Amino acid sequence: MSMGGMMKQFHKASQYMSEKMGGESDKTKMDEEFVEMERKVDLMAKAVSEIMTHTKEYLQPNPTTRAKMNMMNISSKIQGKQRDMKYPQTESILADTMLKFGGDLGESSHFGDAMVEVGESLRQLSEIKDSLDVGVKQDFLDPLQQLLDKDIKEVMHHRKKLSGRRLDYDYKRKKGTKVPQEEIVQAEQKLEESLELADMSMFNLLSGDVEQVSQLAALVETQVEYHRQSTDILEALHEKLQERISNINSQPPRERKARQMQAGMMGDTPQDQSPVNTGPSTPKITSDPLPPIPVAKPPQQPSVRGLYLFEAENEGELGFKEGEILTLISQIDENWYEGMNDDGDTGYFPVSFVEVLVPLPN
Repeated sequence: MSMGGMMKQFHKASQYMSEKMGGESDKTKMDEEFVEMERKVDLMAKAVSEIMTHTKEYLQPNPTTRAKMNMMNISSKIQGKQRDMKYPQTESILADTMLKFGGDLGESSHFGDAMVEVGESLRQLSEIKDSLDVGVKQDFLDPLQQLLDKDIKEVMHHRKKLSGRRLDYDYKRKKGTKVPQEEIVQAEQKLEESLELADMSMFNLLSGDVEQVSQLAALVETQVEYHRQSTDILEALHEKLQERISNINSQPPRERKARQMQAGMMGDTPQDQSPVNTGPSTPKITSDPLPPIPVAKPPQQPSVRGLYLFEAENEGELGFKEGEILTLISQIDENWYEGMNDDGDTGYFPVSFVEVLVPLPN
């Protein structure tokens, strides 16, 4: 920075401190309409920022998962992969459980068949929830981010420049004859130029109501489509379940068959197979020690056993087979564990898919 630039910064700081110490009576003030526009711009910037934050919370309620996904997305971008993770929808987790146990019960169970139908519908709900996330991001969040990064940022730049030139002008004007008149005139001209730019940028921003309202309409339209598709899926499922209930009620009740014990089940020995009685015999007494009873050694470190097959669909998840033992590292939240397999691979997996053998220390 040149000497002149350093002096200008010093003058601005001096004027700023003077005003803070109670010397605002001689301060150059903007008209009420300009001040009102500044207030509205500040409110708009705050509103856009908070709306974006809470919209993401609405789409992805789990804060731990959001943080994990954000970290992995950043890591992917650093590595040049540019791959966005999908948020694990709760409908998908419940669908996997329904399909798993419904299949295990088999087609002979009405309850099992019904669970499979519900699981398939939940899987469809999960897919349209993913579409909702994508639609809201493209049609609502991305335009708001652009508004924040471009239009509002430009307005804040002009207002900051206006504030600096106003301090410079007031400092030189207050010094009077100590500052050359041409410097005061030049400072006033720059102040007027910044005032015009700031006023025009704020006016243009506040005049974009149609664009902002259109973005809100896009948000609502995306939600309407999501709820319409969800209603169609759930109504079709409800109709299937009601039809299944009617079919069950129309069938004759099952009769319980009396069970009879088969020969040999009670441990009786047939007469023709009884051993030959050779007379009383004296039992043989031995002092040899009994062999030790083998005791399975439980895992010494926090671990879990896979209850079902879990296939990793997203980056950062750890897949495993049914019955596989995993070492527990930490519990992310009430739905997810972090663990490691025997090969040293680490990742995240759902709590409902495993059985805890040795719990994590409190």
